[in-house]
Amino acid sequence: MKYDYNQEIERLEKSYQQAIELVENQSFTEFDQEIKNCVDIFIQKIETDKSLIQVIITTLLKKIIKPKQDIRLHMAKFINGYSARVLDTKVTTPFLKSKFPKYANKETAFLTKATRAEIIWNFLVLR
Repeated sequence: MKYDYNQEIERLEKSYQQAIELVENQSFTEFDQEIKNCVDIFIQKIETDKSLIQVIITTLLKKIIKPKQDIRLHMAKFINGYSARVLDTKVTTPFLKSKFPKYANKETAFLTKATRAEIIWNFLVLR
């Protein structure tokens, strides 16, 4: 049976619409300064590493849809893992191509050397 990604697509679109509202209403006070600082790190790197942003969006989307999923297990071959690459290909990449074509990968963010590695992700320092 083929998996239907409508739930993920709808959730990503809903989150996008909520973000648009926050920007339009300038409601940025809803975010903790620590969160803003962490997001700024990624925004500063978007021109040179758009795959990083896309990987983060994909894995966070998975966590929102399935909160108990350990998103460090980004490959189905891991015990209790999931296919982040398929999720990115079916949902995140098309979404970014439609909303932010400048920052979207051609196919998937999971083709870069770092994201293809068969390792369980742990905390990495991005600075």
